[in-house]
Amino acid sequence: MTAMIEGFRSIKKPFIIMMLAVLVLGSGLPFVTSSYMLRVLNIAMITYLCVLSVYVLLGMCGQNSFAQAGLWGVGAYITANATLRLGFGSIPAMLAAIAGTALFAFVLGFAFFRLRQYYFTFASIGLMTILNGLFMNWTPVTGGALGISDIPPFRIFGFTADGEIAKFFVIFIVCLLVNVVIRVLFHSPLGRSFMAIRDNELAADCLGVNSLLAKSTAFAISGALCGAAGALYAFLSGYLSYQTFTYQQSTMYLIMIMLGGTISPVGAIIGTLCISLLQEWVRPLQNYMQFIYGIGIMILMVVQPEGILGGGKTLYEKYIKPKKRSSEAG
Repeated sequence: MTAMIEGFRSIKKPFIIMMLAVLVLGSGLPFVTSSYMLRVLNIAMITYLCVLSVYVLLGMCGQNSFAQAGLWGVGAYITANATLRLGFGSIPAMLAAIAGTALFAFVLGFAFFRLRQYYFTFASIGLMTILNGLFMNWTPVTGGALGISDIPPFRIFGFTADGEIAKFFVIFIVCLLVNVVIRVLFHSPLGRSFMAIRDNELAADCLGVNSLLAKSTAFAISGALCGAAGALYAFLSGYLSYQTFTYQQSTMYLIMIMLGGTISPVGAIIGTLCISLLQEWVRPLQNYMQFIYGIGIMILMVVQPEGILGGGKTLYEKYIKPKKRSSEAG
């Protein structure tokens, strides 16, 4: 409880103003854009939640995972089964997806994080492969190769999100709430434990941090974000297929966070928007996108390994900050 209170104290006036500005601007966005672009934005916001899950693991805890698309699928299939087979409402189904995916990731974390360095990454690749195989072949639960269809839209208190604008507001509100949670986590003792492990795991252990528990908790939080994204995707699309939750999609999340930068949650927003909009702008070159991504990432890692956000911070500290100091001194 004390840790949560300390985290909420980090929510200062500038952050509140920024969130209000985003709320106002975002609320008007559906009325000035086409239905197609609104669909693109809805998918981008769901993708953002998965990219943010990578940030929690990689940016905060220093652990790289290729299983995020699989966890996204776990959340989506839990939602589909909860609504269609168990008769859950939208909110209970979504909470079940978040809790179920988080628990799944937490339990696996205790096994996987006994592996050191890049071995966890290899284990996550194996997990992604297994999950995709289950999605394709576990017919009673996932519908197999045919998938699951006729998933009902999101409903709450008589409101049904059956149009793109209604779906936008549901996803948008969830993203805003998640941003507040990540902000609290970033400034909480738990978040500082994650970052201590990222910087030097041996030193963190010497300071009393239980690295196995902390990393498993980070994986659980990451799973919860993917579970929320999976639930929203199930409600948005109404249909689930194993072809959506692939290793390539997990790789794309990693590209997005590396492009945006891992030094802050803002990097997840930047990377998601850049790649999502790029896919629309260069749609005639769709067959060459993997080649473009590969070349782009290689150049980025050579020129600016900390991503767009890290590059902006470097430029600020190198050029703008010294000028401010000299003007204040003068």
